[in-house]
Amino acid sequence: IAPESSESVTNNEPVSVLEPAEQPEVETKPVMQDGERFEGVIILEGMEEPVHYEHVRNDSLGVELDYDYENFVRHSESDREWFVSCWDSPENPENYLEVRYSPLDAETAAAAIGETLSKDYEINMDDSFMLDRAGHCIRIDASADIGGLTMPDQLQMVYIIPAADGCRVATAHYAIEASEGFGRRFRYMMNTFSAITVHGALSITGTWQTASVAYAADGAMAPEYYVQFTDSYIFYGHLEDGQFVLDHSDKIISLEAAPTGGIRIQAETSNGVQYTYQTCESDDTVLEYYETWLEEDFPEMYRGGASLSRIN
Repeated sequence: IAPESSESVTNNEPVSVLEPAEQPEVETKPVMQDGERFEGVIILEGMEEPVHYEHVRNDSLGVELDYDYENFVRHSESDREWFVSCWDSPENPENYLEVRYSPLDAETAAAAIGETLSKDYEINMDDSFMLDRAGHCIRIDASADIGGLTMPDQLQMVYIIPAADGCRVATAHYAIEASEGFGRRFRYMMNTFSAITVHGALSITGTWQTASVAYAADGAMAPEYYVQFTDSYIFYGHLEDGQFVLDHSDKIISLEAAPTGGIRIQAETSNGVQYTYQTCESDDTVLEYYETWLEEDFPEMYRGGASLSRIN
């Protein structure tokens, strides 16, 4: 039997019940503030259930949504909002919804996420899924083991919502034994989701290439890596028929404005090598590479071959 999370919640089912605000002349949709609470109704197992919602508005991540504060605990961090089941430990939760901002376009982000998930799951990607408020998005259903014959203990449903400044990535995690109830609740939460403008967000858009070169499979010379950035990871890969194919990724530890202008990105490899990309003072289409986090060591640790130039 397929888990409840694989079923759709129709737009005819109520997400929330709001009393419209009184306006002197023209009636408009009321603007809700972060932390504002109200009552709504959802349908579970064919029956109406009253729900107590809290509105979330995060201008740094560019997200708005409503969550059921009696069943979930909100955790706000600089790079994510996440909503953990009140029955789970936040140190090791099984059932939670995690929302992040990404400067990548939705298609690129979905391809990279799908590549990562497909190592452990048989994934199903729907590139024309609709949410009530956010509209069109890409949904990745990771609810089957590789081969598609069995179901894993932990399921994931990923929504990649396109926006003018990149995309938003919302991932619902739930244990298989709780997937029916939590899958349904997460779907209602996602149907309240909206992408809003990110204020003052630092981002690294486009595709970049290394100054160092290597031989491609056909013997032609090509950049050693093509590179793309999210708010949390640096993706290294190659191009196949013009499409980015992931090879590996490194974790971004900090992303901030550089003292000389532009952006400074500090990252770490899986084996602990710490390095920095920083916008070149004389050319903002170049990210200079330093094999250190310490600014005083930059002159000695500059590596020109690993520096990046933007190609689009």
